[in-house]
Amino acid sequence: MITIPLSADALAATRFAVSPLMHAGAVLHPCRPNAVPNSSLPNCEVTDVLQGKRLHLLAAVRKLVHAFTPAFYAPVFLTPPPPAGRAPDPHEDLHHVATAPSHIVAPQISRLLGAEPHQTPTASAALRTVRNAVDRGERDFAERIAREMSTFWDMCLARRWSAVAAHAEQDITLRTRILAHYGMGSTLESLHEAFRYGASSLRLADRLSAEVPGGTPLVLFPSPLAHNWLLNVAPRGERPVYLIYPTSPKTAQALPNGAAQQALGRVIGPTRCTLLADLDVPRTTTQLAALHHLSPSTVSYHLARLHRAGLVTRARIGNSVFYQRGQRVLGDLVGDPVPAATAATEPSPEPYSQLLGV
Repeated sequence: MITIPLSADALAATRFAVSPLMHAGAVLHPCRPNAVPNSSLPNCEVTDVLQGKRLHLLAAVRKLVHAFTPAFYAPVFLTPPPPAGRAPDPHEDLHHVATAPSHIVAPQISRLLGAEPHQTPTASAALRTVRNAVDRGERDFAERIAREMSTFWDMCLARRWSAVAAHAEQDITLRTRILAHYGMGSTLESLHEAFRYGASSLRLADRLSAEVPGGTPLVLFPSPLAHNWLLNVAPRGERPVYLIYPTSPKTAQALPNGAAQQALGRVIGPTRCTLLADLDVPRTTTQLAALHHLSPSTVSYHLARLHRAGLVTRARIGNSVFYQRGQRVLGDLVGDPVPAATAATEPSPEPYSQLLGV
């Protein structure tokens, strides 16, 4: 269990944001699995880009972040603070990285190099690469890492960024509705099934046991590219705690009409097809049971199987669980493919160790 203390002031300052480099950090996560949804990049493809484009410094920093587990750390200047109310241009963020002042870069790189990594050949090679880059000066280090991040961005994320950013903004709109009706505690719990809020703390279910230093607010980043929730902590409180969470589409895609809907009913059964038709907005089991004159247990049975098949998403809000139709309904069953950048991403059932700083 990872515990994040949140005072009243910290909770009041907690906000949502969209950040290009936080999305890049989610894709670069070193524990990223090789099997991920179509909307994102598997670890093997990320590694191929880093090697093929000779992004040696970026690859070395990525390896060091993983080498220091369970106490992950990466330089804070690599993730500039997101502006309030808008998503920054990716090159605006990269400019901030390239022009980071030497007095900020130097102690953060020293902190990265001062930890004791697990003694592996890859960790030792990564340390040498970073040390050699630092020997050329902090300004050169910042400019080089920014160039490599720019190349990685252009190769892996540039073409899908507009769709990814729109998806993230859509999720933020959903969370603000939850906030208005149920409060911040329920909003935090709605972000991921592993999140629980109570006693002035947000608790993240994980193999690790750790308590994040209190006193700083959260900045919450929805991402369809994240394979799981990721926590980014500045050890000395230089900035708020960053928390990336994976998103599922919250605006359901319309069901097909006529013959196509009849065909869908033959595949999944008429009852489940009827339930799907009413899940264009979030509904609870009780609401669906009343609408269709079915017992709650019958509705729960069908929803469990629809969720297992990936045809509906679910989110806990307070004491209720809301279901909504996902975009895979058309793409998988009717043959109208969902664009890769907006396809559903379900949270991984087995959390990775996520105390991350990239």
